[in-house]
Amino acid sequence: MANGKSRSFVEQRRATIKEILRTKGRASVADLAEQLGISPLTVRRDLDYLEEQGIATRRYGEAILAEEGEVSVSEADPRVAARSAIARAAAQLIEPHDLIFINTSSTALEMVPGIDAEGVTVVTNSAKAQRLPIPPSGMILVTGGEVRPPRGVLSGEFALNNIRSVSATNAFLGCAGISLAAGVTSTTQQEATVNSLMVERADRMVLLADSSKLGIGAGFTYASLDHVTLLITDTGATDEDVEVLLEAGIHEIRRVEPLS
Repeated sequence: MANGKSRSFVEQRRATIKEILRTKGRASVADLAEQLGISPLTVRRDLDYLEEQGIATRRYGEAILAEEGEVSVSEADPRVAARSAIARAAAQLIEPHDLIFINTSSTALEMVPGIDAEGVTVVTNSAKAQRLPIPPSGMILVTGGEVRPPRGVLSGEFALNNIRSVSATNAFLGCAGISLAAGVTSTTQQEATVNSLMVERADRMVLLADSSKLGIGAGFTYASLDHVTLLITDTGATDEDVEVLLEAGIHEIRRVEPLS
């Protein structure tokens, strides 16, 4: 029997929702939950994803299919397609029973629906983790802490104390920018402190950053470049970008094609 949390099952369910919307034009969360035999919370998560992809639009407890000819999110901002490809590539690195850190980066969070490995534990400081599907036979642990809107960043001593109790195989982290001068940066000091501790408590640091962030020194440094075991970016990164970053200390760089 297929695991209800597997990536193929999730994609099939979302395709079914899309077909219902295509046939009926609109549907309420309650109706979709009843038709599919799933919880309203799961429906809302799927609709959030479809809205991000430009497939559906949420309005007052229901969803409608996006208008024909409406520009999708990925077409309006090519970085979305790049980040989806980066997230997919990162998810494929996860081994069964890994314990991993994920920060509040949208690219890092997008990894979670793509985790196929069994028994993976995800530790995250994102208050938005309740929207994420749980990995097959795995779990999601939220650090708790002070909530900082609008991105739902959890920080402060409560979060830090919980992270200190964890030893992770990998820290999959996004960033505000990467530069030779500033290293790897976050937009706030609170985020930087949490990210830095995740790097310290993990065997490997996998940095997820689309090419628009290369050469950007934004905010607060949370890691030097030589802490980055692997940088996953997109093909917008030039050969020169790669050469410079490798010389600066990043151990390995992988470039992926943005999803079409």
